[in-house]
Amino acid sequence: MAVLKVVEWPAKVLETPASEVKEFDDRLRTFVSDMHETMRASNGIGLAANQVGDLRRVITIEIPHMGKEGGDDEEPKWWHNKRFTFVNPVIVKKSGTIKWQEGCLSFPEVYDFVERASDVWVKAQDENGKDFEVHADGLFAVCLQHEIDHIDGIVFFKRMSRLKADRVKSKMLKRGNVNVEA
Repeated sequence: MAVLKVVEWPAKVLETPASEVKEFDDRLRTFVSDMHETMRASNGIGLAANQVGDLRRVITIEIPHMGKEGGDDEEPKWWHNKRFTFVNPVIVKKSGTIKWQEGCLSFPEVYDFVERASDVWVKAQDENGKDFEVHADGLFAVCLQHEIDHIDGIVFFKRMSRLKADRVKSKMLKRGNVNVEA
């Protein structure tokens, strides 16, 4: 396994829709393992393939339950502390609304509230091509929507008001040292 370089905005790859995965081979499985390793090494809970410069419809998610000391008031949900891989994910149903403070590995040190569906049903394949469907709620639903947005070429500030989005863009551009071509 390898830790991949996480691409930062305004790299064009982050706003480019990804292509459907058609080959479920060892190369894909190695890439998925590398994505999980990269996500953990970066202290993230979700990662989309285009965040590491690859335009395939692949996302990885692993949301730890932090317990009361870590700010989790709720009991662990079925999706806590589980490693998920979604290949070619599609949201087939949404319901409710939730506002959650989101961050993004491609936008270091930027956090803001985004309104999303509180429940989503997603169809996808695993890294071996096996079909599955999940119903996600809470943070898992937020994370899935955030990462699916990534592979659709939508960065999270596009879900914010113009004022908030302008603040995010300004903060990122002030950071400098960003490769726009990636």
